[in-house]
Amino acid sequence: MRKFPLLILLFVGLNNLFAQTTIDLIVHYDFETIEDDEIPDVTGNNSNDAVIFGNQLDCGVEGNGLRFNGLDNKAVIQGEATDVFGTEDFTMSFFFKPIEQNVFGVQTLVSKRDLCDLENAFSIRYIPNSKSINVLVSEDENLNANFDVDLDETNCWHHVCLVRDGTELLLYLDGVLKEKILKPNRIDITKDNINLELGFSTCTVTASNFEGIMDEFRLYDRALVTAQVEELYLFPDKIGNGFVDLSVGKDTILYLGNSIASFSTGSCANSFLWEPPTGVQDVNDPSTFLSPTETTTYTLNFFDNFGCIASDTFRVNVIDPTTLDCISYLANAFTPNGDGLNDSFGIDNPFAMTDFVSFSVVDRLNNIVFTTNDPFERWDGTIMGKVASVDNYYYQVIYNCGGVEEKTLGTVALMN
Repeated sequence: MRKFPLLILLFVGLNNLFAQTTIDLIVHYDFETIEDDEIPDVTGNNSNDAVIFGNQLDCGVEGNGLRFNGLDNKAVIQGEATDVFGTEDFTMSFFFKPIEQNVFGVQTLVSKRDLCDLENAFSIRYIPNSKSINVLVSEDENLNANFDVDLDETNCWHHVCLVRDGTELLLYLDGVLKEKILKPNRIDITKDNINLELGFSTCTVTASNFEGIMDEFRLYDRALVTAQVEELYLFPDKIGNGFVDLSVGKDTILYLGNSIASFSTGSCANSFLWEPPTGVQDVNDPSTFLSPTETTTYTLNFFDNFGCIASDTFRVNVIDPTTLDCISYLANAFTPNGDGLNDSFGIDNPFAMTDFVSFSVVDRLNNIVFTTNDPFERWDGTIMGKVASVDNYYYQVIYNCGGVEEKTLGTVALMN
């Protein structure tokens, strides 16, 4: 997957990429390399290497992915990886991107099943016509879970994470819990001598083989919690700006007359289009400048070479500073510890200070530790290059409002 530069703003959600849990991770295929028709397990357990049948590498959600032709390609997983398919807790996580050349039928993504038998059967399948996936976890005809969940049609890549926690089955799509199934007993899917297979259907009566790309396949022998599942989502084909969390739409505030440097997350797309074009410096560049003159919700479309179009939206709330109240706002505490949160102290609404005079901070002895005539400049918590002591400090802001000089006085706590 190609990466695009982060110009000015940081996508805080991407910090999660460096926090993916590895505790009780028993299988991880990143599909970066093929070695003698095998995909190495990057956990280092050679007994779990996957044997492939004619598959090729292609652009993945991160680096390379494994491509399936919908005919005879498959990956067969043996070894300790199959031991979790009994009654134990487990978590299975992977990304897939279908190639929409065949929109009919059902395509198998993952299967551990003896033909079409419902006894001790497991499968995850993709249904192109309805843009959904089907999950089957079955002990027999009387104790099983068989359910469908819709996919997000604005995505080309889909992240699937199935968690078994006791008698519960939880399905997450793109980091968000979509289905929870509770059964009276644990479903036993023990089936000795049946391999775990990717992209290949053993039940050809109801499903065909997968045509598309899979990436970042992980298997844990424990139930991950929601926060850990969210860490596994890599945000492919997304606008990077304005992210808070998966439950909140991306947005930001822009003061009239200014610009935002946009950026996107990793993508296999080969062309892009911003809509609407108003205020966009280059409508075909995901890393461009947005300068709307009014509040605008932008959509960035990602086009790949298989005809798939992903899209993401970003709302820019435009504020005219001349309409703001002529009042300065400052925090009452900050923590200059380098964690990226509240590391500096200053005026939180500098655009409202249209006739600014000065901003100063003094210590208990009335020594000036920081002063500026720029409303955007902030104190970093240092004095002459050294970290200031944890203490209370005093500030003064002087500005003119309607031709009248105003002063704001207050106290700020410098904390660890």
